[in-house]
Amino acid sequence: MPKKFWQFRNMAGGGAELLLYGDIADTSWWGDEVTPKQFAEDLDGLGAVSEIAVRINSGGGDVFAAQAIGNMLERNAAHVTAYIDGVCASAATIVACHCDKVIAANDSTYMIHPVKMGLFGYADAATLQQYIDAITTIRENIVTLYAKKTCREKDEVAGWMDATSWWTGPQAKENGFVDELTDNEEDAVVENRNGVLFVNSVSMGLPFDKAPKFVQDSLTAPAAGRPANTKPAGQPEKQQEVQDMDPKDIKTVDDLRKAYPALVDQIEQAAVAAATEAATNAERARIQSIEDMALPGSEALAAEAKFTKTMSAAEFAEAMVKNAKTQGATYLAQVQKDAQDSGVNGVTNTPPTDKTEGDAFIAAIKGVAPKS
Repeated sequence: MPKKFWQFRNMAGGGAELLLYGDIADTSWWGDEVTPKQFAEDLDGLGAVSEIAVRINSGGGDVFAAQAIGNMLERNAAHVTAYIDGVCASAATIVACHCDKVIAANDSTYMIHPVKMGLFGYADAATLQQYIDAITTIRENIVTLYAKKTCREKDEVAGWMDATSWWTGPQAKENGFVDELTDNEEDAVVENRNGVLFVNSVSMGLPFDKAPKFVQDSLTAPAAGRPANTKPAGQPEKQQEVQDMDPKDIKTVDDLRKAYPALVDQIEQAAVAAATEAATNAERARIQSIEDMALPGSEALAAEAKFTKTMSAAEFAEAMVKNAKTQGATYLAQVQKDAQDSGVNGVTNTPPTDKTEGDAFIAAIKGVAPKS
């Protein structure tokens, strides 16, 4: 089961909401067919909705995932509006630019930057050139998308990308990436948690000291009675939730999801991850057990048990015993056939009929034997 980083919710009035908070995909969608299919199924599962609100607070992620999501939203019959609640950076801007309309909070942050690719291992000149060609193609696609959204020339947009541009909401609107500005009921909460930038309790995956000055300057002071945004060493971060209802009113899973959507999603993902890890460990143990008990001559049966007709170690042991019996019976039958075909069964131990020849032979031996 894919690890979902999105959340769809049907809303009153025939609309729906897509929540994109945090990284857009933990792993690349390049070569991944399962996760995009799951997103498409979730989108189709909304039915014939008239409006889709895409709420974004993301530092970016995988460009292929962002392009796929953006294109699926653009093809949808609903009117799609992107709401930038905190940060819209990197790949998240691709999703926003595919929407019919972009509305950003006045205190939101927008960022675009050059296309980058991580390299692992060794590569020759031809392979490196392929990487460069891929980056060039991806860059051209993004520049074209940005130019279409902003109605600016490609060269100007490309210059913004190459310079790594950070903008406030009003600046992003001035440059054409945002259509409208709005004042949130609450200002965006900017935090420095152990050196990592958090906006509205969501990690942006960026060192706080690498964020632009206007973002650092908007650091939210701890409220009265609330400790500073740090945690004891060795303890994991806990994502805070905005509670919209009294805890006493939470009676169902749906109620819990509405009050603490990110927490519920985190629990579900943790359960899926634990189940996946357990299944993987069990499968490894099964294969190892089969390999440990496999006997010479049972290689084909072992390979079949591991991969083709999967069976447990106990089932393999039973099958191996049956196979050994069959092989033994076949071997004995073949030995008997070979003996019959060779004629050895017709050979008998019949003593010579001419006793005279035998007596003469014995007498000759006695004649040459030494005498005492």
